[in-house]
Amino acid sequence: MSGDGLPMPGPGGAAQALPVMGGPAKAGLGRVRRPALTLRPAWLQAVPPLATFAVMLWGITGSSYWRDEAASLSAAERPLGNLIRMLGHVDAVHGAYYVIIWAVVRIGGAGELATRLPSALAMAAAAAAVTALGRRLVSPRAGLASGLVFAILPEVSWYGQEARSYAMVTALAAVASYLLVRAMRAAGGAGEAAGGAGAGRWLAGYGAALAALGVANLFGLLLIIPHALTVALAWRRAAPRAGSGDCRSAGGGADHGSAEGRAADRSSLALGWLAAAAAAVLLVSPLMALAWVQRGQLAWLSPAGLAGLESLQLLVGTTAMTIAAGAVLACAVAFCVRRGRERRAAAWPRGLTGLAFPWLVLPPAILLAVSPVTPIYAFRYVMICTPAVALLLGTGLAALGRAAGALAFVLIAALGLPLQLSIRSPGGHGDAILQADRIVAANMRPGDAVLEFKEENFAQAYPFGIHDLDNVAQARTRIASATLIGTFLPDPVVRQRLAQVSRVWVVEYGDRQPLPVLSGLRFRLVRAWQTSDIWLFLYAAESGGTSQ
Repeated sequence: MSGDGLPMPGPGGAAQALPVMGGPAKAGLGRVRRPALTLRPAWLQAVPPLATFAVMLWGITGSSYWRDEAASLSAAERPLGNLIRMLGHVDAVHGAYYVIIWAVVRIGGAGELATRLPSALAMAAAAAAVTALGRRLVSPRAGLASGLVFAILPEVSWYGQEARSYAMVTALAAVASYLLVRAMRAAGGAGEAAGGAGAGRWLAGYGAALAALGVANLFGLLLIIPHALTVALAWRRAAPRAGSGDCRSAGGGADHGSAEGRAADRSSLALGWLAAAAAAVLLVSPLMALAWVQRGQLAWLSPAGLAGLESLQLLVGTTAMTIAAGAVLACAVAFCVRRGRERRAAAWPRGLTGLAFPWLVLPPAILLAVSPVTPIYAFRYVMICTPAVALLLGTGLAALGRAAGALAFVLIAALGLPLQLSIRSPGGHGDAILQADRIVAANMRPGDAVLEFKEENFAQAYPFGIHDLDNVAQARTRIASATLIGTFLPDPVVRQRLAQVSRVWVVEYGDRQPLPVLSGLRFRLVRAWQTSDIWLFLYAAESGGTSQ
């Protein structure tokens, strides 16, 4: 049996199979007894998801909310009817997540622990799926190693400690891939119900997982393309070879190991996969149409260029981690090649490479290729590829053996520790809004106003500081306008309102640039503060507090 669980014709036409873990093959009718997949003690298989959840909980409240998380809170802290209205104007692609976080806020409040906990749980679920994939495609040891590798990837911590949807998207991608593998195994007859209802049940679950993936984030549907290649490779490997004979059952009919049976399984798998993928796309199509109407929200993206390509190393972590991971994989492959073809095939089954390599390469390649024409690449959109990284690296660690694999794992984890600590620092996600709010709360006076950067949501992150100031540029609130941040007045009106205030706070991020709306107004800069990439400027009006 090939690594994807589909029978391969052997010498003389008899369907033979290589067991999942590379042990001795049994000749016969194409059905083999699958080697036991348990790794004693059995509870070791639960270690990766538990370890991942523990890593996600470590310092989960250490970093401040950042601007995207502020958007999540803006959506969640409003009546449900208003949230539904808002999705008709903006962020429909995040609608499912916003509804989930809306419920979470009402149960657990709007603190960092409560709002980030669903992402932590999602990453634990993703680790469980990665473990199951490695266990089923390669060996229990490879599954354990893959799940633990997933737990130590720094970007898993970033998105597992963020009140956004990308951890759930990653988990759904891993679950969908696992269900596809189970469907392929069922179609191949690897000790399971061959074809028919067995594969059909797994494909139905796969289609549902794909649909959920698309609802969680439309870019998640990119997974369909590498899965198409995975199925095509399995279909091709299962094709009868020229000159092969039939293997008949005792009753004289064609069984699952015969040429007719294999052809039927190939067709059933291909058509079943196509139906599941098409059904998922059809279910998500209304959201696609609404997202197209709201496509202007991607205007912040620019052509990815070389920077986009360089960002892909974040799938592993730091540059040092990427180099170490490459060295581990090279050593693992070289070690297996020296031990012979059968050992190499057992350590690196074609089912693993046929799934993991397309999964890792195609989604970012597609987004980067399209980006120069229509900028659509951002690293968060390829987070669905992190399980593939963990599978390949975990398989490499398992191939090195217990001692060498354990040492390599510790080395990679240690190289990623500085980034792990940085992610959990107050400004670890880029915008230290909490620190900015504390500065404002400590220095504000009654009657102070604020000019907040119009495209951001800093005021929605925390219920004090910036949130307590009167925004002189705002025309309608976020609730009244059913939008994320409200609507804003034209600059001439803002200037008129500024003439009536004595002190104004200006909130900006990135480059320190004065707002054009203040030009010509008699305000003097009292003080400036910086927290991560946020700048706070406090201005006071001259000549009794009015400006002309």
